[in-house]
Amino acid sequence: MTTLYMVKSNPVAGKEDAYNRWYSDVHLPEVLRIDGFQTAQRFKLHPRQVQPNHTHTYLAIYQINSNDVDGTLANLSKATWMNLSDAIDMTSLEIDIYQAMGDVQS
Repeated sequence: MTTLYMVKSNPVAGKEDAYNRWYSDVHLPEVLRIDGFQTAQRFKLHPRQVQPNHTHTYLAIYQINSNDVDGTLANLSKATWMNLSDAIDMTSLEIDIYQAMGDVQS
């Protein structure tokens, strides 16, 4: 079963370029070094939306080891060596964990 670790975030005003460089070039590779994280991909909110008033512009989706979610999260909390940027707005950060309820359908 797939488990997703999903992070919604925003840059600090005036620091969007630094935020994007840090997130893509530093943060994603660092997270993928943590045991249990398998893949990572970033997204930016598309201008065309079905519902108005979104609070986050960026989304990162990580696939984690669904057999040991607790262990993966423990490994993340121990990763004090990661570099945090002052370009990310930590006050608006939102993190959710979702587990698949079945196989992918096509």
